[in-house]
This record gives sequence, C-alpha cells and structure tokens, in this order.
Amino acid sequence: MKRDAYTFGTTPTAAERLALLAALYDPDTRAFLARWAPQRTEHAIDLGCGPGHTVRLVHEVTWARRTTGIERSPEFVALARADAPPGVEIVEADVTADDLPVDRADVVHARFLLTHLTAPARALRRWGELLRPSGVLVLTEVARLVSRDPVLGRYYEMVAELQQHHGQALDVGARLAEIAGGVAGLAVADARVRSWNPPPTAMAALHVLNLRSWRGGRYATAAFDPDELDALDEALVEIVRGRPTEPIEQDLAEVVLAHP
Repeated sequence: MKRDAYTFGTTPTAAERLALLAALYDPDTRAFLARWAPQRTEHAIDLGCGPGHTVRLVHEVTWARRTTGIERSPEFVALARADAPPGVEIVEADVTADDLPVDRADVVHARFLLTHLTAPARALRRWGELLRPSGVLVLTEVARLVSRDPVLGRYYEMVAELQQHHGQALDVGARLAEIAGGVAGLAVADARVRSWNPPPTAMAALHVLNLRSWRGGRYATAAFDPDELDALDEALVEIVRGRPTEPIEQDLAEVVLAHP
C-alpha cells in the first residue's frame, strides 16, 4: 500500500509548530481523555505522537502503567524519546501498518491524524484491532476551519487544496462519525462537534510555521505563486504581531469508538 504523504514536515520548524499546537489544544484534549479513560489503564497508545507532546499527555491523563507512542518520522521519534518519562515507550512505525509492534491497549488516542490519511476507514479498522475488549479509541479531527479574514481564508484554501491533492481532507472531522459508523467491529460510543473561536494570533503563529514547512514541497512549488506565498508569510506574521483580524471559526469533531 502506498505510503501516505505528510506534507506538514518533520523539520525543526515543523516540531516548533507542533509545540505551539500542543499548547493551544492540550487543555481540551486533556478534558476529553479524562472523560473516557478507564479507571484502570494498563496500556495506552498514542498514534502519530510526533515529537512527544501528545504521548506524554495521554500517559499523564490516563494514569497508564505504560504508554506507547507510535511515530514514523525518525526525527520526531528522536525528540519524543529524548523527553519520554518513565513508563513511556516510543516505537518507530507507520500507524497504518498491518503489523504494528505493540500490545493491545485500554486507550488508543489520535489527534489530527486522520486528516493526513487517504483511507481513514481502513485506518480505523486497523486501530480498532489494537483495542482490548473494553478499550476505547479516542479521536479528535477538524470538521470546519474558516475565517472571513482574507489572509487566513486564503491560507485555509491552500492547505485544503494541498491535502486534497494527496487524497486527504482538512475537514475529515465533518464525516468522522459517519466513517466510523461504517467500520466493522467498532461502534460509535460518543460523537460530538465542538465549536470555538481559537485566538487568531496563536493560530497565525502555527500557520506561518506550517507554511514554511510545506511551501517547498513538489506540489506547492508547482501550484502556488512564490510571490503570493511570500506575501502570505508576511501577512501571517503581522497577525502574530497583533494586526486586527476577523475571528477564526473552528469545529472540532470528538468521537469515541469501542467494540460493540
């Protein structure tokens, strides 16, 4: 099976972006996990753990005796291992592989991961096989991300086009409950969409680092005007510095799957 493209990069710039993303989204992820983690968690898994922010969060919130982070990027694996607390193991592997070298778990977690995969239903079916009989698969994905601000709006258009080119969807969360409901062997235990207005300055800080990560890729180089990308970079920096802007509207899908 063809390997999924991860266009957001694994460079130090990309790692810096993920640190900012963790600071912005970890509080809500913490609350979401706390609602669904079993009282006794022997083993937890964090899928696509990147440089380690989410796997440390999962380990702390679930009180798991041991937690495994799975990440295919050697650069991110090295960073995650460097900061791994006792009880946390980092495995270098592709989360879509059929033979992941991990034991079954009471909690399997993924945040903003399905958006980078071309076959989300297949991935969910595979991840369901990682669950113990009473385990839960806890997922968060973007369902909608828009702004009337022309700078932010154009950035979101570009990212959506970039991901669509690779067979992926920025707004996969809008269909997540439907996709999950059709996966054999799993049942939707809970599904909700939470709307909020993330702070534009924090989001622009994420976006400008992301832009600098993906703009040099083959598709972006061919599809987008480099002068427009330069101007977009500068405009995002202006928002980071406090330029007034229109609100950002984001819907986040939070879905929990379990065995029937």
